[in-house]
Amino acid sequence: MLRTLGTRLPRRLPTLQSAAFRPLSVSAPRFDLKKPEDIEELIAPRERVEKLRKEMEAKYGDKLKNKVKALDQLKQKVQAPSVQAKLKAKKYAEEEAKRAEELRKASAAEAEQNAADEAANREERIQERQRQAQAAGDRSGVKPLASIINMPLLLMTPHTKEQIGSIWNAYHTTHKTLAPSYLSACLPLSTYESMIAVAKQHPQFVLPLPRQGEDGKEGWEMFFMQWLFHQTPSSPPTADKKGNEPLPPIASVIFTPLEEFKVAGEWAQPYLTLTFYPDFGKTHDLVLMRGEIAAHSTNGPPEAKNNPGFLLGQQEAQLLAMALQRFYCSELEPPSEVSIDKDNRLARRQTLKDFVERPEEWNWQNLIDQAYSA
Repeated sequence: MLRTLGTRLPRRLPTLQSAAFRPLSVSAPRFDLKKPEDIEELIAPRERVEKLRKEMEAKYGDKLKNKVKALDQLKQKVQAPSVQAKLKAKKYAEEEAKRAEELRKASAAEAEQNAADEAANREERIQERQRQAQAAGDRSGVKPLASIINMPLLLMTPHTKEQIGSIWNAYHTTHKTLAPSYLSACLPLSTYESMIAVAKQHPQFVLPLPRQGEDGKEGWEMFFMQWLFHQTPSSPPTADKKGNEPLPPIASVIFTPLEEFKVAGEWAQPYLTLTFYPDFGKTHDLVLMRGEIAAHSTNGPPEAKNNPGFLLGQQEAQLLAMALQRFYCSELEPPSEVSIDKDNRLARRQTLKDFVERPEEWNWQNLIDQAYSA
């Protein structure tokens, strides 16, 4: 029997009626609806993460901080004693270094302030001493030349040595209060250097001064004189190399009556003080001389009303200054010196030596003749 091959049909075929009521299936994509937070994560993932982080911190932040603090405390408890000691030592050293630095700064500030105060006090003391000396009429000290004349002004504008000498002499001869009690003169630097060279060999001497006695008769009063040397002044700057050489020292000569010097020694009252200023020696070949006559009264300055006068007159002081020059310039040979003048000059030089070397041969009459003879 032959079998027929083919598709096997279902036993029951759908009827037209059942097919009419079965819905047709349509193939279409399928979407699963998500939660709002999932949608937010898809749209803005970074903001979502930040929001979650803040929520976690708000919820667990305090607990985490407490946990960290507890762990630190636990580390301190279980830490080795040697490590703790090192940390304490390090902290102590840092604190000590900080305190030492603060102390150093405080000490430096205090030292600086003390130095400033000391400088101010020293300046005040100097000014006070100057005021007291001026008020008391103390004119025995050697004043610097800059305190007498305006040296910067003279150096700033060109002046010849003749002009400076004229200004110096006019200042002392025309001043109302200085004229009666001061002398002034100018001499070349070479003359001054020769004088102080002789003065260093013979710093002490006696000079006669014609005086009128109480009975009205003319006589002679012997004055003991002594040279004193002071610090060398600073030379004004000059382009000349020779002008930069050091100046000779300032020198002063004190005249005291011999009888008073025998009694009081160095405490005797000087009647006349001559001071030589070589400040212009290198720049102008000029040395300025100033003579100060002591006042009778010490109750006030020389110009005060309670001062009756001075211990020497102008002419007497000039005679002493002239006699000093005759003896202490004996090493200088004037141009065109005649024979007799040379003999007299050499005799005066020998008299200076005999005053110390051969006092037994001292002749007072020869001294008077040599001091004031023509």
